[in-house]
Amino acid sequence: MDKKSVCPWWLGYFLINPFRKYLHNPENILGPYLKKGMKVIDYGSAMGYFSLPMAKMVGEKGKVYCFDIQEKMLDKLASRAKKSGLENIIEPCLISGNDKIFNDLNQHADFALLFAVAHEVPDREQLFKNLYGMLKSKSILLFSEPAGHVPLSDFLQSISYAEKAGFIPLIQPKIGKGHSILLEKE
Repeated sequence: MDKKSVCPWWLGYFLINPFRKYLHNPENILGPYLKKGMKVIDYGSAMGYFSLPMAKMVGEKGKVYCFDIQEKMLDKLASRAKKSGLENIIEPCLISGNDKIFNDLNQHADFALLFAVAHEVPDREQLFKNLYGMLKSKSILLFSEPAGHVPLSDFLQSISYAEKAGFIPLIQPKIGKGHSILLEKE
C-alpha cells in the first residue's frame, strides 16, 4: 500500500475521540451483526475505535483480527487493548505486502468491517478478494466510506470489485455521513 495516500498515524488519536460516538456509535453500527464467540476482522483498524467494542461484543471466546499498514497504529491499539483487558481477544495484524497473513485466515472469519479505509488502498480489487478469502461462507462484510471524502462513483466502483470477488450486495444501512452497504459471501 502506498503510504503517501494513508491517514497519518498521529491522526489516529482524532479517530478514537469519544465524541465520535455521536456520529459513529460502534455498538449501534455493529451490534446487529456480532455475537459472542465470533471471529471478526477490522480491516484498517487504526488505533481500534471499532476494534475494542468489537472485542467486547465477541467476548473471551471470540477474536478480533485488526489489520493495518502502520505499526504505530497497531502499537497504540495493543496498548489500548491491554489497558481494557482485551489483549487476548485483539490480534494486531501488520499488512506488509505479504499475502501469507491473509492465507493464514482462509475461510476463518464470521464478519468483516471495512470502515473508511478502502479509498486508501491502491488495489481495491485485491482488497475485496482478500476479504472474501478470509470470510466463511454466508459471512457478512460491512463496507462504509465517508461521503464527504469519497465520491459515490468511487464507492460504486468498490462495490463492483466486491461483486467481482463474489460478494452479494444486501442492504444499505444508514451510517452517519457515509456510503454504506452490507455484502454477503456466497
